[in-house]
Amino acid sequence: MQSNKKIIMLVAGGLIILGFVIALLAFALAGFNWNSFNTSLPDEETSYSYDLASVSSLTVSELDADVLIVGTDEDKIKITCFENKKDAYTIQLQANGNLNIKRSLYKHWYEYIGFNISNQKRTLTVSVPKNFAGEMEAATMSGNLDLTNFDGLAAINTSTASGQITLKNVTTNNHLNASTLSGNFDLDNLRTDKDIEIGTSSGEIQFNDGKIAGNMSISSLSSNIDLVDTSINGDVSIGNSSGNVNLNKLAANNLSITTLSGNVRGSILGDPGNYTITADSLSGTIDIPRSGNGKNTFDISTSSGNIDIEFTAAN
Repeated sequence: MQSNKKIIMLVAGGLIILGFVIALLAFALAGFNWNSFNTSLPDEETSYSYDLASVSSLTVSELDADVLIVGTDEDKIKITCFENKKDAYTIQLQANGNLNIKRSLYKHWYEYIGFNISNQKRTLTVSVPKNFAGEMEAATMSGNLDLTNFDGLAAINTSTASGQITLKNVTTNNHLNASTLSGNFDLDNLRTDKDIEIGTSSGEIQFNDGKIAGNMSISSLSSNIDLVDTSINGDVSIGNSSGNVNLNKLAANNLSITTLSGNVRGSILGDPGNYTITADSLSGTIDIPRSGNGKNTFDISTSSGNIDIEFTAAN
């Protein structure tokens, strides 16, 4: 039995040494140049343009590149990207006016074997006239997603798996939906005429200077939610598991905030006499104003987090 184990170990050791020798020999034959094993093709910068009048909506689907969608003072839509014959974009202006931009891979399964040695970080840039009034939908897997400087979009739908979502200086005449699994949110100067919904599993949510005409729903599992100088005409629902909820000059009529172990702290614009306030924490401390039994509601619930809320007069 012992001799069989020794034989197996000797054979395994010999195979490891043989593999190392073969790899070293291949490296030597390649002139000790790692790029000789590179199976990726070089990218070329390409651009496309479309008349704004022919486009009623925009859809972007990306894999790992960053996506930058920016409003400009130009009168055409311009797409700038990096492509090669095995990794390119399929761009179609459909009969319904939807401009569809999709990353497409044209590789056989065996072409994924080898090394992909590249220091270049791809960026897909879509420049759109800032007065574009259509609907925008954009999704990435691991790339970041930026959408900035639009005056009156019909609606916005954005999502990533692990990339950050940045929405700044954007107005929409309808809803705004944004979701990510592990990416952060950087939201600034957003205006919506209807509802807004933000969701993440583990990303931080930073929301500054928002004006929401409809309802707002924000959910997170393990990261902080920060709302600063934001007003909501409809109902507000905030749910978090282990992250904190921090409010700074939040204005809303009806609020519901729920956490498991996160703290809820901050300031609400208005008079506590106009609210019916309820707060509950199993093991945390509670410091809130006396309920005024008003027509507006403010419900806060946490298992082990602390609750510390104050009301301040609006300027």
